[in-house]
Amino acid sequence: MKGYIEDKEFGKIYVELRRGMTSVRFTYHADGNLLMRAPLGTTVADLQRMIDANREGLRKLPKPMVPDLHIGQVIECYKCQAVIEATNPRPNYVKTEWDNADILHVQIHKSTDLTDVRTKQFVSDMISHAMEYKAQHVLLPFAQKVADELGLKPAGFEVGRGMRKLGHCTAKKVIQLSRNLMFLPEELVRYVICHELAHLTHMNHSPQFHALCNQYIGGKEKELEQQLRQFRFPIMK
Repeated sequence: MKGYIEDKEFGKIYVELRRGMTSVRFTYHADGNLLMRAPLGTTVADLQRMIDANREGLRKLPKPMVPDLHIGQVIECYKCQAVIEATNPRPNYVKTEWDNADILHVQIHKSTDLTDVRTKQFVSDMISHAMEYKAQHVLLPFAQKVADELGLKPAGFEVGRGMRKLGHCTAKKVIQLSRNLMFLPEELVRYVICHELAHLTHMNHSPQFHALCNQYIGGKEKELEQQLRQFRFPIMK
């Protein structure tokens, strides 16, 4: 169940009531408004009390950084580029097309308002979706190369779609790598791959897991983890 509450301090707060939840969680929606997730069946009065009880903490909750998108922009990606161009004759329409030089042409109309959050989210989604194709051709072979270098044999590699969850090792030892890794520099791409490869041995985040991951990544696990946490994606999540 989804809806929203108008709050005197924070304005519109999106609400999602979810089955199986036992506590309330707050984060920020992509458009800059708060998002509140709570157990299914929570009343509006209870939601308001939860907001009031957490008000001080909500003031300190860091807001997401909304990336800039503009016509003429070149987005550097892994082994490719995305270029936003005002070459589409149709208003309110976005077209993406790869060329032989590994450049993704993101074609929009010259009147497109890329300062509008919804438009920015839509264009971001189109770019991310187009990267799924390229990930099949450059990301998965690179992951296999890293696995071969480490003498590891996962059951396979797949392209996923997560933005917050960039990688996952399944119980069947298949490693899923998000198409959004395409926006990271190669060193961070390698780090995520090594992180998931370490899960082939340790399906947890124990000290033994981190020691193995650190070994795979040449002793730079903590440094690269910090870089990944601070990385600002060029598109909206």
